[in-house]
Amino acid sequence: MIAVPPGGSVRYVTVTAPDGEVVGFLWADATDVGWTDRRAGSVAAHRAGQEWARKAREAHERGLAPFGVLNLLSHEPGAGPVTEAPGKETVEELARIVTPDDDRRLLAQLAPLDDDAWRELAEAFDALTDEDRDVKWGGGHKLPSGATHVAFPLYSKPLQRAVSALSGVGAVTPEHRWMGVPMPKPPPEGQMLAPADAVRAATAIVRGERFCDGHIAESVQDGLFDAVAASLRAWHASGGNAVPATGTAATATAPTATPSTETTAVTTPTETTAATPSTATDRPTSPRPQQSPPPPGPVCRFCGGSPAADVTFRAHQALLVYMRTRKMAGPMCLTCGLAVYRTLTTYTLWQGWWSPFSLFVFAPLTLVRNVLAVRHVRKLAAPGPGPSGPRFDPGVPVRRRPLAYVGLVPVLWVLVMIVSGLAGGP
Repeated sequence: MIAVPPGGSVRYVTVTAPDGEVVGFLWADATDVGWTDRRAGSVAAHRAGQEWARKAREAHERGLAPFGVLNLLSHEPGAGPVTEAPGKETVEELARIVTPDDDRRLLAQLAPLDDDAWRELAEAFDALTDEDRDVKWGGGHKLPSGATHVAFPLYSKPLQRAVSALSGVGAVTPEHRWMGVPMPKPPPEGQMLAPADAVRAATAIVRGERFCDGHIAESVQDGLFDAVAASLRAWHASGGNAVPATGTAATATAPTATPSTETTAVTTPTETTAATPSTATDRPTSPRPQQSPPPPGPVCRFCGGSPAADVTFRAHQALLVYMRTRKMAGPMCLTCGLAVYRTLTTYTLWQGWWSPFSLFVFAPLTLVRNVLAVRHVRKLAAPGPGPSGPRFDPGVPVRRRPLAYVGLVPVLWVLVMIVSGLAGGP
């Protein structure tokens, strides 16, 4: 029986894509079940989130209680543990977190550094004059019919060229789902936008103009339009290396992330060696050069703790002719790695046997690969504090999970058929 949390509180599951991106959050309270999308997520993650929302809605419409829906879908590959929160506001705050991977994904949409589009961007903005930036408006007058002509901005050709140049370098991208996301503010004079925020602003400015006339005019007036171009040009001039750890859209108001919110900004302490004078008296002493800090080891993709091992766990599902294999890959600490191993292995033991090929090939192969992968995880020491939040709960071992023994049904059936065949032989 699922315990109902106190009034106002909710339970939620963090859903992660196979590549490690947080898709969103499935939540339930005493009366309802819902899906909260990550606005900073990729287009692929958004589509995956729509599928999760559909599955939750259909399960609820079939009469399953909200917490029953959450419990059912928490066994799906990619779903994290069920976590309790004070209210839906907490889940919404988690969904607003912007990660370094979100920034890198937007920068990957930009044109190659040697593309001619960057020269066109520089020339287009250098050619703008104050007169070009002084946007006039047309319309707004009454027609003979009595109707009022809707006002519209009159953009000069040089300004239109600058807008097209932003699209030319890839700064206007569908990977930033701008609707419902606050517009980045113009930076103080002499400062730049973070490169990823420049892409966000460019996308919102240009695509927003299609829905509401004057977006471009407003951004030109408050300086955001020129700040976007200046920030992108500075990023290009630096060789694409001036990328901050996070964009400014990741504000300090975001709460501590749960295990799979992918806030993996980890500070690695540097280690230096003090200069040690030589003990020999027949040669002058000279300081030894500082040792470069050791390369940081991998950190867990879920909690940010270390040590971690780069492993891949899989889950196989089969139903007659239908088969599907999913995987979760990346660095994992001892605690989170055991949790993923036990969850996906149990899922395979429960769902992976129900087709001939799966029974003899795919399910056993999946189990063997998981066992080999978990050996690397078991060699790790207990992880240190995880800066990205609490860790997954490994739960009980696979052998103590009732669903794991569902796999004995087809195996025993095969053994019975073999014994019967041998007994009935000549």
